[in-house]
Amino acid sequence: MKKYQKIAAALTCAAILSGSAFAAKTAAPFKDIDNYWGKPAIQYFYDRHYVSGMGDEFKPNEDITREGAASILNNIIGGTDEATVDFKDVKGRWSEKAIASMVDKQIMNGYEDGTFKPERAITRQEFAVIAYNYMNYKGVAAQKSAVDYKDEKDIAPWAKTAVDTLTAVGYMKGSNDMFLPQRHITRGEAVNVLYRVLTGNSKTQAEEKEVEKYVFSHITKVYGSVRKFSDDGAMYWQGDTLNVIVKKDANRSKLEGLINGDDRIADGSVVVRKGAYSYNDYKKMQNDALRVYKEKEGKEATVAVDYLNEEVVLTAPAMSDSTQRALKKAVGKGLRIIVAEDGE
Repeated sequence: MKKYQKIAAALTCAAILSGSAFAAKTAAPFKDIDNYWGKPAIQYFYDRHYVSGMGDEFKPNEDITREGAASILNNIIGGTDEATVDFKDVKGRWSEKAIASMVDKQIMNGYEDGTFKPERAITRQEFAVIAYNYMNYKGVAAQKSAVDYKDEKDIAPWAKTAVDTLTAVGYMKGSNDMFLPQRHITRGEAVNVLYRVLTGNSKTQAEEKEVEKYVFSHITKVYGSVRKFSDDGAMYWQGDTLNVIVKKDANRSKLEGLINGDDRIADGSVVVRKGAYSYNDYKKMQNDALRVYKEKEGKEATVAVDYLNEEVVLTAPAMSDSTQRALKKAVGKGLRIIVAEDGE
């Protein structure tokens, strides 16, 4: 899938991160979210009385219903609303006022047969439209960008703009380059989408640390320590996706299996893929590039890692051809040189 967010260019293999997932005002009384990947968003919504649970459980992995989504959105918007609806399957339900409010605000709609189907589960593309309509209602600015999903043909024409928009800004994401438009969205997933819309941030720093903590635990299982992983892999954030690069196929397969089997990690939030270089490889390449340039030119240069293209990028003032050859010989094909004249 095409990405529209800037790359967070920092390797995170140096140390295992610690700390809590989210600094909340009060502890949510739900016993089933402690190890859930989207706990910070649920806690945020609970603190503000946007959601409630079922006894002492939130049931984040259950499909959200149409009336459930209407209720959450109505709680978010707040205020009193005198709107009414004539849906024959809504009159007298606990969700009647919330549904009436959402239909009045054109955030949700009923069906041509005069029903709302309040207990029906919502697909991912349907929820994308609901979230998109809420954004329009609140005047949340977001630029639509094209999406390149493998299952793009399965996305309904009426949902395409909403899916493109929410994907581009990172409020919704797919898995393995697929959006899975017909799959039902769960209560936990729906809350996390709306949380991103409300906060304007696809992932908070606390959420990123929580994901990294889980990934590091699996890295330790496979390698014995993060230090050993540094010889075989690297990590970087691209938008709200943590990319884990692994050189050896056997280790990559083991790590991918552990991460995909971890219910605490949201689908698509971590991608394990084959890479040419490890953390220590990149570190050596950067040091070699700076050393050779200083020896040949007697000046300082800057160096950074371009993880997407698997290159170390050396940016320096004009340099001689012999210096460039020496750099290529020392660092190898993974080096890209940018000559920036003074004053640029």
